[in-house]
Amino acid sequence: MGSNGRRPENTELSDPEKDLVLAHVEDIGAKCHSCGGTDFAVGDALYLGFLFRSEDQDAYMVALTCKNPDCEVPHTGVHLHRDQFLRGASHESA
Repeated sequence: MGSNGRRPENTELSDPEKDLVLAHVEDIGAKCHSCGGTDFAVGDALYLGFLFRSEDQDAYMVALTCKNPDCEVPHTGVHLHRDQFLRGASHESA
C-alpha cells in the first residue's frame, strides 16, 4: 500500500469526479443490491483495461459504498468508461 493507505493500482478521484460518478449512478437508477438504497459514497477507481482482455481499454470499476447504516452488504461498484468521470491532467497517463 502507498503511504496514504491506497493501493497503488487504484486511482483517487477528485470531488468533481465523484460528483460525475454519482450523477451517472442516479441516471442509470442504480440501487444497492443488499438494501435497495440509492445514496452512495464514491471511493477509488480501478483501471480494468489491462486486467481483462474482454474489457475496453478505457474501462474502470469505481467503488461505491451504500450510506444506509443498516445495510448488511454496503460495498459495490459501477463500471464506467474514462470519459464518463475522469477529468484533468492527473489521470492522463492511465
